[in-house]
Amino acid sequence: MSRLTDQPLVYASLGTILGNAQHLFHKIAEGCATLDVQPVISLGRSMESESIPEFPGSAIAVRYAPQLDWLKRAALMITHGGMNTTLECLTNAIPMVVIPMVNDQPGIGARFNWSGCGESIPANSVSVDKLIKAITQVLRVPSYRENARLMQSAIERCGGVTKVADIVELAASSNQPICRVPN
Repeated sequence: MSRLTDQPLVYASLGTILGNAQHLFHKIAEGCATLDVQPVISLGRSMESESIPEFPGSAIAVRYAPQLDWLKRAALMITHGGMNTTLECLTNAIPMVVIPMVNDQPGIGARFNWSGCGESIPANSVSVDKLIKAITQVLRVPSYRENARLMQSAIERCGGVTKVADIVELAASSNQPICRVPN
């Protein structure tokens, strides 16, 4: 993208399935506009039928983004805390600001606070000031990235997606719960 700057990249995606999150995207862009960062916002399906809106500051908005490619460049991810995005971020040692909305996302956000890999702000209490505080804290305090690297190492030691696939295949073929996985 020719519009990218040399500022730290803040990649924001609130999933591809949930409803319209335009108000949250505006708050993210407004918060980032006050910081020395380059926000890239992936709108997903939440705004599929609408034109891509203009956001405050230097935010670049796209319908879809190659998330794994963006994570290689990102200093921080702002996410809804879906399991796929969460694991992709941790696999790439990217700290997060989580805005949980539904299902297991509040629990995932709480785990990010607990593990020190990020900060969580419930969707119903997101404000520009809270976003600025969380983004600034996660970018400036080195322990967030260090903790994300520790999680990345733990995922690698556990066998990553290959191990998960083995467990799923074992469970499917045995038709039994799997309590202990053979090495």
